[in-house]
Amino acid sequence: MMPCKYLGIDGVEKMLDLDNVVDIVRGDSKKKIGWSALIVFDPSSKTFVELRDSPPDVKGNSEDEAEEVTPSYISSAFNIDEKLVLDIENNIKEWRFVDLGG
Repeated sequence: MMPCKYLGIDGVEKMLDLDNVVDIVRGDSKKKIGWSALIVFDPSSKTFVELRDSPPDVKGNSEDEAEEVTPSYISSAFNIDEKLVLDIENNIKEWRFVDLGG
């Protein structure tokens, strides 16, 4: 198990197991400009979470954080049809990871 704390939409800190998530898309975060983002889907809680990393400082260190996001955010931030995002839960094995860099 690889636990990861994230902030839920309701403002409550939650936990997911990174070993059980599905990678959805990687690119630049629209919630924190300049940060890279990886959107994952947690099948057990049926939630999407943005895992973010800040740009490295002069010593090479970076911050990270995680926050639950909505399908509409994923659609607008990463230009993925919202219907496809909403259908991930039903067709998780059919999903193909989208790498936009970042």
